[in-house]
Amino acid sequence: MGYVDSDYTGYKNTYKSIEESVFIVAGGPVSWECKHQAIVALSTVEAEYMRFSQATTQAIWLAKFFDKIGLPITALIHIYANNMGSITNTVNGKNHRRMKHIDIKYYFTKEHMGLGIVVFKYFK
Repeated sequence: MGYVDSDYTGYKNTYKSIEESVFIVAGGPVSWECKHQAIVALSTVEAEYMRFSQATTQAIWLAKFFDKIGLPITALIHIYANNMGSITNTVNGKNHRRMKHIDIKYYFTKEHMGLGIVVFKYFK
């Protein structure tokens, strides 16, 4: 399972959000990341949505790694986030009019949810 979060325009002088994620396997962290996003997000939903793309990529890499060492992951990878707007946009097959400007690479997350590789869930 994984946890993701972004701090919308949380870093002074750059206006870039700080994004973070951690993936846990068998009760212990196996991957952790905290960095500035590459571009300035226009909303909290967008900042979280961009983080979802990175988290999906990491989840896929971890699944392939565990498969290579003989520990295949056969279930959905649950990724928890605290922004319901981003989760709704990811789950919803349609794109919201306020999200149409987002780069195509971030639709990667929707595709992999549709393939049954990852699922995003809300937590407080």
